[in-house]
Amino acid sequence: MRNKAFLFENKAAFIQYIYIYVMMSSAGMALPSFIGNDRFIILVLMMGIFYVFFKPSVSRLQKSYLTFIGVFFISMLLVVVSSTLSIGTTLSITSILLIVYASFKIDSKHYIQRLVKIIYYIALVSIIIFSITRTFGFGISFILYPFLYPSFSDGDIYSYGGFIYRFVPLHSERNCGPFGEPGQYQCVLSVALYFVLFRSYLFPDKKRFKYLIVFFVALLTTLSTSGYIAIAIIIICFLLSLRKYIDKRTKYLFCGILVSSIFFISYTDVGQDFMNMAVYDKVYDNGKVDFASKTGGARTESISGVLKTIADSPITLWGVGYDELNNMGLEGCAGLLYLLLAIGILPYSILFGFCFGKVVEYNIGLGDVLVRILLVINMGFGQPHIMNFALFTMMLYPYFIVNSKKTCQRQQIGS
Repeated sequence: MRNKAFLFENKAAFIQYIYIYVMMSSAGMALPSFIGNDRFIILVLMMGIFYVFFKPSVSRLQKSYLTFIGVFFISMLLVVVSSTLSIGTTLSITSILLIVYASFKIDSKHYIQRLVKIIYYIALVSIIIFSITRTFGFGISFILYPFLYPSFSDGDIYSYGGFIYRFVPLHSERNCGPFGEPGQYQCVLSVALYFVLFRSYLFPDKKRFKYLIVFFVALLTTLSTSGYIAIAIIIICFLLSLRKYIDKRTKYLFCGILVSSIFFISYTDVGQDFMNMAVYDKVYDNGKVDFASKTGGARTESISGVLKTIADSPITLWGVGYDELNNMGLEGCAGLLYLLLAIGILPYSILFGFCFGKVVEYNIGLGDVLVRILLVINMGFGQPHIMNFALFTMMLYPYFIVNSKKTCQRQQIGS
């Protein structure tokens, strides 16, 4: 009996790791371009459907969550028939919501631990490779390119690799991990850091401390303004959290990392170079604050463009699809607003109304509510890819785990 249980656990772990990796790949890793974006959407959709519909379910949770997905999907179909919103986009968005739940359902007890473990090892690899390229120059990576998978943008090679780590010449001085740009990577790292700090009971002390250090260092090396804002959000909300949920050792380590980070940024040449590249160079132009210049300009233009479009033509709130938004020349950097015009206010309200509602309903205090909502907003105004598995895992996991436990308790009482 013990051997059978061990084999079952190993099989469940193996399958769950595969699901988690595929799910992570949807956030900007190489797998989608390697097998083709359309094929990848179908793969994720089929993987989600298989575990949701063909494996034994946690009935109460599954009924509630699938009702939400069904209503959301139907609302998007209404936009599809009246705009250029494609069925492919509709299925792509739905597939993310499905695979987040399916990955959890395989083994709900170990889901977050395994997700964070994968992110940890990827972060560790990224720190090592990034350190090597910063020490010896980015050119040292050229010898690996013939053996790595190339990805393209507008017909030109954009990067090499991407299954575990990605070499991106455009971001040669920044740590992208296995993603196409640092902003995508910081989102995944920020969510991992959230779980280690705000759900610390899921991890043994030694692992938690190890994870904290690696995630902080990896976040610093992304040189992402959004990533640094995320760190600030996490720090402030962590300090606002109820003390009874935070053990003293975690607090001391957290404060130690914070002080070390401030010292590193303030008193080392490398740290100051990081801050200049990640913050100063993006918001200052000729010695003056200018959010409309450089990369900040794209975000500002995206936000103002969407707001102006809504003011000039309120009918766009019904949803016009991504193709029409491209034809209108709108920038997509502010993904939270861009998604609003793409899918329409009805599906948009259902999606974030449900997710934010679960954040407010299932939490461990005000700090927990604020950190999850603010991290979504930070990502949504700084990056185009708001449909990121990490954000939805962060918003929905407490709802998943509480309702799955309630169902299990009822089943035990009934037996």
